[in-house]
Amino acid sequence: MAKYSLGEFEEVVMLTVAVLHGNAYGVTIKEDIEKRLKRKVSVGALRTALMRLEKKVFWNRNLAKLPPSAEANANATIP
Repeated sequence: MAKYSLGEFEEVVMLTVAVLHGNAYGVTIKEDIEKRLKRKVSVGALRTALMRLEKKVFWNRNLAKLPPSAEANANATIP
């Protein structure tokens, strides 16, 4: 069951990536977490959390590299 459990910091990172959507890069994720939680985040801790999330299949770094047509579809509004 441990494969699917998230630590507190992993959850914060995953939610921050979701909030930042297309602007979720290492520095912006780090700055957003520090601003919202008023706590320092090391680049190493952030990178480790992202790697753990990818290993647990909660995140995939390739999702950030969507082709322009897929991104346009994702941003389309429903009438």
